[in-house]
Amino acid sequence: MAQRTAIPYSGARRTRRRSWAGVGFLAPALLLIGLFTVYPAFSALWLSLHTEAPFSGESVWVGVGNYEDLLKDREFHSSLLTTLYFTLLTVPVSIAGGLLSAVLLHRSLPGIRVYRVLLFLPVAVPTATAAIAWRWLYHPSVGYINYALGSLGLPPVSWLQDPSIALAALAMAVAWQNLGLNAILLLAGLQSVPEELIEAARLDGASPVRIFRSITLPLLTPTLYFASIVGVIHAMTTFGPIHLLTQGGPASATQVAVYRIYTEGFINFRFGYATAQAVILFVVILGFTILQSRLERRVHYQ
Repeated sequence: MAQRTAIPYSGARRTRRRSWAGVGFLAPALLLIGLFTVYPAFSALWLSLHTEAPFSGESVWVGVGNYEDLLKDREFHSSLLTTLYFTLLTVPVSIAGGLLSAVLLHRSLPGIRVYRVLLFLPVAVPTATAAIAWRWLYHPSVGYINYALGSLGLPPVSWLQDPSIALAALAMAVAWQNLGLNAILLLAGLQSVPEELIEAARLDGASPVRIFRSITLPLLTPTLYFASIVGVIHAMTTFGPIHLLTQGGPASATQVAVYRIYTEGFINFRFGYATAQAVILFVVILGFTILQSRLERRVHYQ
């Protein structure tokens, strides 16, 4: 018959004491998460099920009425499409530019440290300052971009006033500000690529392009997917540059979902309806994030 060994009482008490100590260390973080993440999320969901009375301004329960109205709201549908276009313009440009910059930073070139600081500088620049600089650059009369076009014999362009190109111009400004962060992330990914693999490929006669395509880029896929997920979330929630440069115009050409939520909530004072739009936007972003995560698992190189 097997003999059982009892755990000493003092040992069990010590284990419980350590467990409570761990809970004590986690308590401040859990409290902050509850106050600033969980509680606002449930409050927003509850608010989206209400509307404001026309005269008293009191909150009135409408259930899923706000969501039913959103199904018929063509302006909200248009703002979601504009958000998608803005994301497709911003994320690929910032990641491609960040990858090119990371490849250059990975080499031992004169003054490379200064270039690293200059490249990361846009990330540290406040959004308001960057918006003022881009408004100056895009100015139709005295802007440097139109001045450069004029020196080439080309006509000036109304970058932020023309509905056909305002979204693209805004996307370029946002991509510029995100480029430095992507470059730093991808540079860290490049530095984690084993040098032994690259040296072995060089000894086999592989060209630099072949090495990058067959070794570096596959091993860089986790970092690329992380940068793309962060970029998509940032692009779909961008507000500051849009508010400072175009205010959703001209002719609603740059009215993304976030700016429409702001308009409904803080200009039209339809807080319940605006919160319902925010919930839908959250679901869309969550869907894109899950889709990107599944794609990353399929192509991830171990």
